[in-house]
Amino acid sequence: MMNLETNDNVEEEQKSGLPLRLSAPAPASSDARRGGGQDEAAGPWGFWPTIGFSAIIGVVFFLIQVVIIAAITIAALFRDPKLDINQFADSLLTNGLLQIIVTCAVAPFTIGLTVLFAKIRKGITIKQYLGFHNPGWKEVLKWCLVVVLFVGCFDILTFFTNRPVVPEFMVSMYTTAYFTPLLWFAFVILAPLTEEIFFRGFLFEGIRNSKLGPAGAIVITSLVWSAMHTQYDAYGMGAVFLGGLLLGFARTKSNSIYPPIVMHAFQNVIATIEVVIYLKIVQNGG
Repeated sequence: MMNLETNDNVEEEQKSGLPLRLSAPAPASSDARRGGGQDEAAGPWGFWPTIGFSAIIGVVFFLIQVVIIAAITIAALFRDPKLDINQFADSLLTNGLLQIIVTCAVAPFTIGLTVLFAKIRKGITIKQYLGFHNPGWKEVLKWCLVVVLFVGCFDILTFFTNRPVVPEFMVSMYTTAYFTPLLWFAFVILAPLTEEIFFRGFLFEGIRNSKLGPAGAIVITSLVWSAMHTQYDAYGMGAVFLGGLLLGFARTKSNSIYPPIVMHAFQNVIATIEVVIYLKIVQNGG
């Protein structure tokens, strides 16, 4: 009835020559203004916010290490006032117990800040942001086999270039860990979980959704990840970079953070087993 009456009124006005009275359109609903209820900000943070939040996490990571190293150094000076600071500082770089303490101390802060910065981004869940999607055990197993192939090929290349397959610093870290079960926990579980949630989770997703795309995300996260492994020489950092590319590729193909986490952990297991074999066979003569 409303439509019929309106049409009749319009026809009468047209016949009388009077200007048409057009009713104002109804104001758009709040849902319509937001694009049908969808938040325009949905999705990960952009490139620069991602870099900014990542820098905050990096600064916290650095400060925690500084505090721990300073505390250990001060304690050592109290025990031995004549301690050679430079020599002591060099020894800390390959001290397994220190690496365990740093890893255990840094992990909750790094993971906590990463989850926090993902959570405050509206329109996307933490699960979606960080890639906590189940790809299936077959997918994970496939990438673990790729890790075996990668490590095997690189070990062969290392051997034939007359480089030590097991770096000296890894042997030093293992022998100075004092409590090896905690070393295994830190290197095989805690470090891969922490690093992958940040690098292949938060940082990767922010860069991937920028103009750089997946390729840029794989390369940049691999570069930053390899740069933080300062205990390696140039050759070792190159190996870490290539491993990062592999982890990023797995992250892209599986669209899940689980394969990189398991691959990283598995690679650390292989590296630690190689250290154990080296110590038992080479140094102790079997």
